[in-house]
Amino acid sequence: MLVQRSVIGRSLWTVQAQNRVRGSIRSMPDVDLGSVLTLLPDAVISIDRESRILCVNDAAIRIFGYPREQFLGRTLAETIIPEELAAQHARGMQRFQESGHGPVVGRRIEISARDANGRRFPIELCVFLDGAQPKSLFHAVIRDISEKAERDSAARGERERLTQLLDSSVDAWWDCQLDDRTHYGERLATLLGVEVASLPSVDPAHLAVIVPEDRARVEDAWDAHIAGSSSRFECTFRVRRTDGTERWLRTRGRAVAFDAGRPTRLLGTIADVTEQQAVDERLRNAQRLELLGLLAGGFAHDLNNLLAAIRGQAALAATEPGVPPAVLESLETVQLATTKAKMLTLNMLALGKPRSNEVPSQPSRVALVPVIEEAVQLARIGLPKSIRVVTELASLSFVDVMIDASAFQQVILNLALNARDAMPSGGALRIDGTLVDAGPALHGVEGGEGSTANPDESSSVTASRVRLVVEDTGVGIPEDVLPRVFEPFFTTKPKGVGTGLGLAVVHQAITTAGGRLRVESERGRGTRFTIELPCVVRQAEAVAISQEVARSIVVVEAHDLLRPMLVEALRSSGHQVHAVARLDELHAFVRDGECQSDGTAIDMLIADPSGAADALFAFHAQLEQWRGRPIALLIATDDPSVRLPVRAPAHVALLSKPFEISVLLAEVRRVAGFAERT
Repeated sequence: MLVQRSVIGRSLWTVQAQNRVRGSIRSMPDVDLGSVLTLLPDAVISIDRESRILCVNDAAIRIFGYPREQFLGRTLAETIIPEELAAQHARGMQRFQESGHGPVVGRRIEISARDANGRRFPIELCVFLDGAQPKSLFHAVIRDISEKAERDSAARGERERLTQLLDSSVDAWWDCQLDDRTHYGERLATLLGVEVASLPSVDPAHLAVIVPEDRARVEDAWDAHIAGSSSRFECTFRVRRTDGTERWLRTRGRAVAFDAGRPTRLLGTIADVTEQQAVDERLRNAQRLELLGLLAGGFAHDLNNLLAAIRGQAALAATEPGVPPAVLESLETVQLATTKAKMLTLNMLALGKPRSNEVPSQPSRVALVPVIEEAVQLARIGLPKSIRVVTELASLSFVDVMIDASAFQQVILNLALNARDAMPSGGALRIDGTLVDAGPALHGVEGGEGSTANPDESSSVTASRVRLVVEDTGVGIPEDVLPRVFEPFFTTKPKGVGTGLGLAVVHQAITTAGGRLRVESERGRGTRFTIELPCVVRQAEAVAISQEVARSIVVVEAHDLLRPMLVEALRSSGHQVHAVARLDELHAFVRDGECQSDGTAIDMLIADPSGAADALFAFHAQLEQWRGRPIALLIATDDPSVRLPVRAPAHVALLSKPFEISVLLAEVRRVAGFAERT
């Protein structure tokens, strides 16, 4: 009975409330508001001052799942307001009753609601006062924004994942609003060496850390993309970090939003490419070096032959009896000029030396002391009198090294000239040589590149390493420069003064021969270069110089000026000489009987193989077989690719062009002496 009274009472109250709402509606303009409320996709709920629901439209029933009769007469807290928000709603209603103002009245807010099944979902709420009864009647327009919230949540999640991905990348990202500020990823803080809070807000083309020399280039690239003349913004530049170091950065980006054809938003990345720049620079230097070497090698080959002819003829002319002193002085000047020119050709030949990672170069065995002494003699020409040169090579008299002679002379020359530049006021240049680790035959060198010495057992007793120290008393090398001294094209000299190739050539020659190179320096006290190379120690009696005797020598030389000079120089020393231009002419000389068919009339060959070294070695072996005993072979060439076989006997040697007549004759005696004693 009590329940029935309650239901009847509620029904009476509801009828009275609905009449008030209808009265309010009748006071509005003459429109079919019922149809409007029915067709609205948004829920419309009318409540009184006690938050009791007076009226709902069909959308409210559909959205919240309550039948109309369960809506009417109940409060918002009993129907659609979540429990955790009920107290907040009550305070807002009380404030309105006391002051006539509410926290949500006239505003559009997003808040949570619940339906008849207890499901929570986001809504957009707009509450406004009734026009006829503003103090007692409210209307709420409610929109279910679940789908929008899901889309927004998915978008936020995607943005967060993308941001995390970009921040975890080695590259930094940037997002530039042209009329606002630029946002950068946290990675940029690491690249610039700053705190995240200190990241700039300007666009990437106007970062304050860009070095002044690069700034205009970066701004030009940015302006070109903004103007539409470039499809994207891309530039590589240097920045100066807070610790003073410089790094290379590369930024790439493009416009993604436009207004009337003008970009308004750009997205891009910034990467640290310092290491890549260093690799690219080394590659460019290597390519430049290779091209320069190809050009220089061909030029030096032709020049060497001319120099050898000029120097030889000048030396021969100086030996003629009755030459006036003035003419002798002129001839000495000619020889001095060719000596200086030889220093240039050695540099060019070192650059033109072929490099191959597929076929390891085979070292040639050369006598160490004569090569060093000739290099020192050449170096003295370029040294001022204020620099004193001291050599201590006595312990190396019977030592051969496994290296190209011209390359090794270049090493000594470059180190000497480097010392000259370090001693502008004079000083001392010292070259010391010692043997280290003497013992069994050498089979590889620690720290080298695989070169192996296997000397002929009949002419050597031990294999070891030789240590050369080239030391000056100059100004020294700065500590920050020292790690880079062997880099190609690196130089601290003014532009146009140095090429940056001298020490790079030294490093290449030593490491190619399987050796090791170390540099030490102290500012104000000097610099020391220490070289270790594989070597062979010969028996003293095996290298004794033979007496000058007449020998039958065949010269193979293609150069028309150099060939007659060699013939004249050898004949002036009492030798019988026959000269040919090519190796096939030598074959014909032997085949046609111009010498004895068994080869007994040939004691020695002096030949420039001119690209046919293998054929020359084969012919020499065949000739020795016919001869029945060794025939000396002296290969006179400026081709650094010509190598003696690793097990070449002592009576087979290399002589680098250009050479002095005295050096040629000394080598003839030395190599012939080995052949005669074998």
